[in-house]
This record gives sequence, structure tokens and C-alpha cells, in this order.
Amino acid sequence: MVFVRLLCGAGALTLSACMVVPAPVPAPDLPARPPETGAKPELAASLVIDRPPQDFPHGGDARSAEEIDLIVVHSIGGPTCRDGAVFFTPANGSAVFWRDWFLGEGGKSIHYVIGREGDIAQQRPELLTAGHVSFGGIMTMVNRRSIGIELVNRGDGIEAFPEVQITALKALVAEVAARYGLPPEALVTHAALDDRMQPDCGGEPLRRNLDPGPLFPLEDVRAAISAQ
Repeated sequence: MVFVRLLCGAGALTLSACMVVPAPVPAPDLPARPPETGAKPELAASLVIDRPPQDFPHGGDARSAEEIDLIVVHSIGGPTCRDGAVFFTPANGSAVFWRDWFLGEGGKSIHYVIGREGDIAQQRPELLTAGHVSFGGIMTMVNRRSIGIELVNRGDGIEAFPEVQITALKALVAEVAARYGLPPEALVTHAALDDRMQPDCGGEPLRRNLDPGPLFPLEDVRAAISAQ
């Protein structure tokens, strides 16, 4: 497999995680860690996932299965300020496209990306940490404790999440939750973890992270964990 290295240059698409922001505010309480349950089974073969070769230099820090107690859902697109107006990145491309984008980045990484057509690509194995929540202090621990999943979507509250994409997400989070013994409330959004603000945009306050956005069916996806 050939991976494309995309550099963030002038005019390139940017993720909300790339933005320069003010000092962090205190983070909300996180879900309690469930009891340790030991090693978990491998991901079921029913999910078709594009994975890098096993010998690929993934990066990240090794961790045990017992450390994982959160699943954090993001969207590729996010808000930025352009010419005094809020602008959301289009987030074009497939799951493999964005997985390869992350492979070319130094400080940003993710475990899985799910495309608009339900395609799934993996960047890092689950037992390696990924840098998907950029926050100091307690949020540094979130990356140690969590599985990060990106949805290819603008995250603007206008673009809907296709049913096939949410179906793929439900299947993935249900298996991840079963593997680590996680309850439904272990599934959280990036926005719920990081409520920092960007500088005002045209005189209006602007959240740094809104993802995956107000149209994301959080409780519906959590129900997939309840049903396992």
C-alpha cells in the first residue's frame, strides 16, 4: 500500500484540531473508569477495515487494554474564521484519504476514520495511543484512555450524516465497547470534552471544537452499545 503525505500549506484544508487557540479552561468531568475486565477478543471479521501493513511505523505509545475506557467521536470538518465570518472546511475525500492525511501529520493522529459511504480506515492499532484530543492537563490523559474515531463530515450542523456512515459507526463502536467492557456513556463527542473558545470571529464568540456537530445522533449510536 502506498501512503500519500499531504502537507498543510497555504490554502490546504485544516482540521479544527490544527487551530491556535487561547489557554485552556477547566475540562468537564469524564465518565468513570469501568472495572478492569482483562484481555478482549480481536475485532470481528464482519467489519471491512482498510489497515496499514503490520510493520508500518504507526507511532503512539503502547498501552494495555485495561487502560481504555472512552470512545471519542470527531468530525473532519470544523469551524475557523475567514475574513470575519465562520467557515467550515469541506472535508472532501474518503476514509482512506483522510487516514493517509493523518499518516502525514506529526502531532495529529486517530485510530479510525469512517467515510460518508460507510468505508472504514484504520491509522493506528487500538493498543497504541493517538493524538486526537489536543488539550493540556487532564485532556492529555484522554488520549491515553481513549479510542478516537473521525467521521468524514463538515461538522457544521447542516450536512447530515448518511445512514450508511452511522451504521458503520454503530458496528465499530459496538465491537470496540465489547472488547473493552465499556458502557454506552463511554462514547463521548470531542465537543463535550473541549469547550475552549477561539478569538471572536466578526465580533461573535466561536467555539474551537463543535464536532461532530449538532446533527450527530449520539444517543442512537450509544444504543448500539446497549444492544450488544
